[in-house]
Amino acid sequence: MDFPQTRAHITIRHVRETDLEPMAEILNSRPVNLGTQRLPYHPMSVVADWIADVPGRYKIVAEIEGRVAGYGELETWPDRPRLSHGGEIDLVATHPDFRGRGVGPALMDALISLADNWLRLTRLQLYVWDGNERAIDLYRKCGFEVEGRLKQFVFVDGDYRDAFIMARLKPARNGGDT
Repeated sequence: MDFPQTRAHITIRHVRETDLEPMAEILNSRPVNLGTQRLPYHPMSVVADWIADVPGRYKIVAEIEGRVAGYGELETWPDRPRLSHGGEIDLVATHPDFRGRGVGPALMDALISLADNWLRLTRLQLYVWDGNERAIDLYRKCGFEVEGRLKQFVFVDGDYRDAFIMARLKPARNGGDT
């Protein structure tokens, strides 16, 4: 899905080693922690490992006015032949200073374009916690549907939370089946 109103002021690029500090700010922010399986505090060494190149993982950042405004990651399984058609959006996170400025939609658009137009993926999936309506709404706008509920899947901020697994199958081209 294209979000043209969000793209004019946002630049998407691969994450760099020099992004370490803003990435730490993103990963250590409370809104990001509440929506992920990560703990609330990440030392710089963990963040450095997180943004390092790993085969099968595509790591991008969104920039606004030269500042890292968000991070997205797509995991693929090229060494698992029976799953190589799919991928998982592992994280879409916005820097606290840039919430509400279209960073999430821009990252989703870029990750979906990468999957559809470059990696030949036909299935994308992700996990989202029940109650994270803002994220669920974004994912639905991008063509994701809830496939199932995982009860008490994650422990967040002192409580167990259910998760939804959502997926998007690549739309068929030329009217054919997926």
